[in-house]
Amino acid sequence: GGIENGEIFLNGGRQSLKDNILTIRKESVSNLPSSIKREKAFADGETYLESTPFIQSDHPEIQAKGREIVSTDDPAFVKAKKLVAWVHRNIQKRPVLSVPNALETLQNRVGDCNEHAVLLAALARALDIPAQVEAGLVYQKGRFYYHAWNVLYLGAWITADSVMGQLPADVTHIRFVRGTERQIDLVRRIGRVRLEILAAQ
Repeated sequence: GGIENGEIFLNGGRQSLKDNILTIRKESVSNLPSSIKREKAFADGETYLESTPFIQSDHPEIQAKGREIVSTDDPAFVKAKKLVAWVHRNIQKRPVLSVPNALETLQNRVGDCNEHAVLLAALARALDIPAQVEAGLVYQKGRFYYHAWNVLYLGAWITADSVMGQLPADVTHIRFVRGTERQIDLVRRIGRVRLEILAAQ
């Protein structure tokens, strides 16, 4: 409760919302294809491979690091798993006072969830894996907190959290928005959200 219908992106993908009850199911990765069928990934008219001012997937340093982390013959899921593990292990987890920027995160090796998410998106896109940033809430230490993570197209959209080293991310990740430009929308909504966990398995 506490959020008007249509304000945020609760319904879609692994999340389904009906009668104010949100169900989140962890994605299965057992039947993913070894290569990505690009026409399916791009059916909505977006490629999610473009370089942006803060997700610099075409920068030589990002490209080189991606090629260093994975093998060219790795299946898409294996590439994604290696990228998530590398970012998890190599980026120090602490806040920085700047706009999240993939290249600076790679160079400085420090950042919070936002820096982790833009860097993973840039590395994935550099390797032709469509990637987006998602944000919402995650459950940790008995409470829900603001958090950002990724969704990667690996034959299906699969959540990935490089802060926690998860692919797919666990079901305590509640997506409110998708896209870095939408995260500002969360500021005025986070404090209004009311949650009650009905069941978990």
